[in-house]
Amino acid sequence: MTTSDLTYHQLASKIRFSKEDLEQIMQRRRAHNRLGFSYQLTFVRLHNRFPQQRPLEVIDDILTFVSIRFDTPTGLIYDYSQRQKTVSEHQEQIRSYLGLMRFFQTDMKLIEKFIFEQACRLEQTHALLALAKEFLRERSILEPADDTLQRIIQKQRQGAQQHIQRMVNRLLRNNHKRAMDDLLILGNGAVSPLQELKQSPNRASSSSLLRLTTKLKIIAASGILEIDLSWLNNNLQRSMARYARRLTATRLRELTELRRYTTLTCFLQQLYRDTTDDMVRMFDKVMNQVYNRSQLALDNYQRSQRKSLRVSLHTFKGIADIILNESIKDSALRRRIFDRVGKEELTTQTNQIESWLNGKYNNVFSLLVNTRYAYIRQFAPALLEHLKLELEDSRDNNLMNAVELLRSMNSSGKRKLPDDIPISFMPKAIKTLIVDDNGNIEKPSWECALLTSIRDHIKSGNLAVRNSKRYGHLDEFFMPEENWKSIRKDFFRRAGFPDDVSEVPAFLTRRLNQAFDDFLSRLPENRYARIDESGWRLSRDVAEETDADDYQNLKELHQHLATHMRIIKLPQLLVDVDNELHFSRYFMSSAQQEKPDTEAVCEILATIMAHGCNVGSYTMSHLIEGVSYHRIKHISDWFLTDEAQRTALSQVVNAISRLDITQAWGTGKTSSSDGQRFTLRRNLLQQTYSHSFNDFALEFYSFIADNYAPYYSMPIECTDRDAPYVLDGLLYNESDLTLEEHYTDTHGYTEINFAAFAMLGRRFAPRIRGLQKQRVYRIDVDKDYGPLASFVNQAGRTIHLDWICEQWDRLGHFYASLENGHTTASIALKRLNGYSGKNHFYRANRELGRIFKTEHILRYMSDKDLRQRTQRGLLKSEQLHSLARNLNYGQRGRINKRDWLEQRNSSSCLTLILACIIYWQAKEIHRVLLECPSEVDLRPELVEHISPITWDNVILYGEYVIDRNWIQLP
Repeated sequence: MTTSDLTYHQLASKIRFSKEDLEQIMQRRRAHNRLGFSYQLTFVRLHNRFPQQRPLEVIDDILTFVSIRFDTPTGLIYDYSQRQKTVSEHQEQIRSYLGLMRFFQTDMKLIEKFIFEQACRLEQTHALLALAKEFLRERSILEPADDTLQRIIQKQRQGAQQHIQRMVNRLLRNNHKRAMDDLLILGNGAVSPLQELKQSPNRASSSSLLRLTTKLKIIAASGILEIDLSWLNNNLQRSMARYARRLTATRLRELTELRRYTTLTCFLQQLYRDTTDDMVRMFDKVMNQVYNRSQLALDNYQRSQRKSLRVSLHTFKGIADIILNESIKDSALRRRIFDRVGKEELTTQTNQIESWLNGKYNNVFSLLVNTRYAYIRQFAPALLEHLKLELEDSRDNNLMNAVELLRSMNSSGKRKLPDDIPISFMPKAIKTLIVDDNGNIEKPSWECALLTSIRDHIKSGNLAVRNSKRYGHLDEFFMPEENWKSIRKDFFRRAGFPDDVSEVPAFLTRRLNQAFDDFLSRLPENRYARIDESGWRLSRDVAEETDADDYQNLKELHQHLATHMRIIKLPQLLVDVDNELHFSRYFMSSAQQEKPDTEAVCEILATIMAHGCNVGSYTMSHLIEGVSYHRIKHISDWFLTDEAQRTALSQVVNAISRLDITQAWGTGKTSSSDGQRFTLRRNLLQQTYSHSFNDFALEFYSFIADNYAPYYSMPIECTDRDAPYVLDGLLYNESDLTLEEHYTDTHGYTEINFAAFAMLGRRFAPRIRGLQKQRVYRIDVDKDYGPLASFVNQAGRTIHLDWICEQWDRLGHFYASLENGHTTASIALKRLNGYSGKNHFYRANRELGRIFKTEHILRYMSDKDLRQRTQRGLLKSEQLHSLARNLNYGQRGRINKRDWLEQRNSSSCLTLILACIIYWQAKEIHRVLLECPSEVDLRPELVEHISPITWDNVILYGEYVIDRNWIQLP
């Protein structure tokens, strides 16, 4: 027997026997025939294939489910399996009853065409396999053996690759090919120009910015940007770009021309876009630096002048007292003032005040212009030359006119500004600073103000950057219109929303009103949230009470587990898990996967530990005997791909979900995410200072399901808000988790996220700090809101449904694009979050998000179960972080990887090891509970309070060997 990918409860939720099914089953007179028929019927509905006949393929979970449903002993399946003729007849009867076709009796060209089309946009074999199986299921075609389907996929995938390579090469001219070949020529330092292009950008500075502009210039000079690859799926372009990044110049020269030029074309186009994004980010950081340094200099100057300022204030107060003294005649004022303070001293103090009011220390901007303008001029001309700016909204062209004017002045060397210099796009506060009393504007002030405005307008979405992934036009984040139309109805249906925009106002009004009604009905018994004249009054939730007997029983359960759980070292744990799940196969070549050997598995596990434990490839090669540095480096470069890591992790996550004991912790329908910071001291663009961490840091943002399965992780800058990244884990993990509700802390919350989760048919349930200060909104102005009326009757608390309806189709189009991988969710949401309220699409998202945020606040205030689920979910993230901190012990927990892909390797390998530990520990807890008798009565229901993380029986650190033969006694 084998086990299913589904638990009994999941089987019960997926399989429902209809009246017609029962009639078919009951036609079999003998119990073993009824059991076998219903087993095969259930099997084919779940797997879209019949079980193997010789011997009969028996999955015990399905068999148990069917035997319980029909009250038949499971042992009868063996009697049934002995009757091969009956088994075959039943399969034919079921096939006819369900209207199923055999695979080889169908139009193979139709299936091959579908797989070919999908392979033209997807590269991952497992994704193509899943799509092919879904294609067969929708057309009632039985699946063949997996190796048959994989052979077809492999053939069509190769055909798609060759088709794409031919298509790309048709677009290339000889000058393009020569330019790419030149990039592969080794220079004097044995480093090719291609390798120099691959270098990660350094910390933000003027010199680093200039290096980025040089990189853009080299790529643009190759002419590759002239090639239109809009027809080629973004996922494939990114995949080929990552492939080229791993290859050396020598290996690229060894590829066939078709493959080499296609790979380099995708790499250079993707690199140009990535470098453009890096340049915008670096420009933002450099401008922040110069403003911060100017502010620091201003603060230091003001502190140094504090004594002089106090003297001057006393002086002018004394003068004011004399002037305001009506007993002193006007003719005697000058004499009395000079009696109070000498003329020379008054002149000195007046000059000091003049410098404070009108000099370079007057404000931060003036100080920046006077002290940092020369530094800004080091990179500003090159920046504007290579930054292709375009207006998102073409109604106001003054900013672009100013940009073109400055570009023209830079190229011609002019220094004098024209009389009609544009300044209308600048904020009023800046305008007053750059115009002097005579109405004149100096070029340094105007240029600094323009660069500041460019930075602000890019971040707010008013300016788009051509050839940028993150800062491009909003329309670039939408999938092609024809693709959207084909899935539109199904998308809105899955989200639970009407696809007809005329029905949206009534639907949203009804839903929000129901949330208010539910809250008001629970308000009399609500001990957590009260309302009085001053607003919300929140109290602490009463902790879940555990009586003395339960507490003692739980303590004894802990002691029992601690006594009987086996102690195991990390390498042995990984070997045990791999022996059972074979996740190491995903890091092998196709030939190795068919006939894996012990050495290959050992090398792969050593590589995973080298990255996940932050030990490093060189050190790990000396810790594990028989594994060389070159093998670890080879596996890291070629087989530790993003696809392989995601697939291997999903294998372990699915195994965790299948364990019976994990059902006590959760069914895999809720999850949480949080970030964990590690020291990052390298001179990199993504190096940012974390004040809470008190050091330069990088953040690993990780996701964990309610059954303790860690299913996704990624590295992000520690100063980035977590909110845009929340959807990445839910949309792009490859596990079988059916996630419906997700928890974050305040850092992962925005109103846009509420809209995003709702449009994707999921619930967003963040724990928001200062929840009582959050606004609640209404739609129905005529509704009686009871005690909540004072909150919703205020100005600005009514939802603009017309804004939502105006953008309803685009809202669905946008989130369907994220779900289908047209663009990465975090990139698109970062861009969307940067827009201002003037952008119609942004404000529609914001209004929709406010509806679901209001719904969440009301539910959170009145539903204790939701608060407890959220708290437990976030506590599981904290437990995972504690284990990850101990596991990432190499280099004192400091990340030394320069490249983002290497940092992702560390994050993904760490998560894979965490998943293996949790899987092994869960099985070990289950083993102890089943096999090790206890002297006291242990209550099984208390298992939900046990965690597979907080145990010391797994030895995480390396083993030190002291050979007795080394010791020489005197």
